[in-house]
Amino acid sequence: MNTRSHVLELTVTPVQVEEVIKALFHTILLHRTTGKYSYANPSSGTFSVGTVGVEDVDCTSFDFTYVRCASEELDEWLGDKIKGFTSSLCQQGGTNSGKISLEFFERKKARWLLPPEVVNWEVWHLHLVIIEPSSDQGWHNHTMQLANSLPESILYICEVMNRPEYMPQNPTYENLPNIYDTRFTTIQPYLHNVTYELTGESMAGAVRKLFRNTFAY
Repeated sequence: MNTRSHVLELTVTPVQVEEVIKALFHTILLHRTTGKYSYANPSSGTFSVGTVGVEDVDCTSFDFTYVRCASEELDEWLGDKIKGFTSSLCQQGGTNSGKISLEFFERKKARWLLPPEVVNWEVWHLHLVIIEPSSDQGWHNHTMQLANSLPESILYICEVMNRPEYMPQNPTYENLPNIYDTRFTTIQPYLHNVTYELTGESMAGAVRKLFRNTFAY
């Protein structure tokens, strides 16, 4: 199975990094989330699906509103995942850039006594460039640019979600944790993870992050 990859690129100021990532990743997660499955009889494979609540979020560092799943648990999880990227990116100094990725995967049974194989089926890469305008005109130009580029990225996400592409099949009761993330109380997103890398990152830092990302699954 080939992994679908999508790339988004935006230029932001340090104070906008977290909200831009959340606006884009929450939009993706909204389309990759279902209500909780309730199996009346696990052996029969029949189930009902709960509803997914939504809510509007107004950004505070720029004028933009997006829609996300009404789940504080999911928002806290995403906030924890992007915290390291946000702080590292904004502390590098100069014109910084980095890539943060939202990966969707499934666990496939392996042969014999091997652990399940983790297979990515969709990855969203977000490339961010950090700038700090030094004049009022620079801030104005940046604000106008972001006002165009961010909605365009949201529209692209919605366009991709409407394509008839591969999605993991509805699982049996036993296979549910291999397809969906069941840790959340009211919603059930597909299994996913967040990874990142920074431009100019040292080899030692890259190796440490590789281990963190590996065990995050």
